Amino acid sequence: MHYCVLSAFLLLHLVTVALSLSTCSTLDMDQFMRKRIEAIRGQILSKLKLTSPPEDYPEPEEVPPEVISIYNSTRDLLQEKASRRAAACERERSDEEYYAKEVYKIDMPPFFPSENAIPPTFYRPYFRIVRFDVSAMEKNASNLVKAEFRVFRLQNPKARVAEQRIELYQILKSKDLTSPTQRYIDSKVVKTRAEGEWLSFDVTDAVHEWLHHKDRNLGFKISLHCPCCTFVPSNNYIIPNKSEELEARFAGIDGTSTYTSGDQKTIKSTRKKNSGKTPHLLLMLLPSYRLESQQSNRRKKRALDAAYCFRNVQDNCCLRPLYIDFKRDLGWKWIHEPKGYNANFCAGACPYLWSSDTQHSRVSMGLTHLFCAGPANMYLLTVISQ
Repeated sequence: MHYCVLSAFLLLHLVTVALSLSTCSTLDMDQFMRKRIEAIRGQILSKLKLTSPPEDYPEPEEVPPEVISIYNSTRDLLQEKASRRAAACERERSDEEYYAKEVYKIDMPPFFPSENAIPPTFYRPYFRIVRFDVSAMEKNASNLVKAEFRVFRLQNPKARVAEQRIELYQILKSKDLTSPTQRYIDSKVVKTRAEGEWLSFDVTDAVHEWLHHKDRNLGFKISLHCPCCTFVPSNNYIIPNKSEELEARFAGIDGTSTYTSGDQKTIKSTRKKNSGKTPHLLLMLLPSYRLESQQSNRRKKRALDAAYCFRNVQDNCCLRPLYIDFKRDLGWKWIHEPKGYNANFCAGACPYLWSSDTQHSRVSMGLTHLFCAGPANMYLLTVISQ
């Protein structure tokens, strides 16, 4: 018996209420449902590249555990990706992305001598620690929209390796010996001997945590991605990887002598050239007056939509739940998992809410094609078919 695990975009996962002028007649929901189910039948077959359902298929058998395992892993992965996309889209579509924001720059406080030479006690060959004082921004914690950590990678002609992968971690306050001491944020591959460049990391979550919990501000760690071992395919050897050091150098963190060759004059010139490249945070905040106005408008809009949608469910344009059971509604026994899925849709009359100063727009709108509600999101459905 052959089983397939397939994923395809199917219908609506979330539908928003669209308010527009409509002259829709009373909706025959039963007829609409029947047409909807037939449309879904055709769409699923199309996604599976079938012109018709399999004609001869036996009664469902127990699916092998290894196939179920693949199905579960695929489903969980797609749900995780969908959640991340939804969160990103929510941030991009929010009013916060529309309005101008105030930008604040917070430089890393100097902790090395003025000549920028690293004392031996501070030098760590495998990682660097960077700390910031964000206490001045704590009163605006709720206004934070985005935070970026920027550090300038310097050219290091002395580097023993040409390319390294560096990772950024948030240092955590360890509660006990079993608690994690760091949280991964992001990584970048850098060319250690190439011309210098700015590296940027999104650290919004970390800074947001610092602004609300001052005691958790322990800084960031820049470290080398150093796996515990290296696998050599040619001879199947596993070589322990313990000796590689962080060859990337950073302005304001590493001493000039660690990456510059030459006399004292050359070192001073290099130091002056990199003087404005201190590691820093860029915080983007919504002004307080704009945030208050925005939250007020958002509350009013949500209240209006919800009240309108649920006053008269049968006639108004609203989200309609529709669960498709593959066996009951479509007569299909050849799809083993899932048993069905939510194919929600939007239907009903959609009036437009006019303000007192839009008479001209109202007249003009009557001469154009009327708008309809549509899907706001689609999602991947993973199925086991026979």
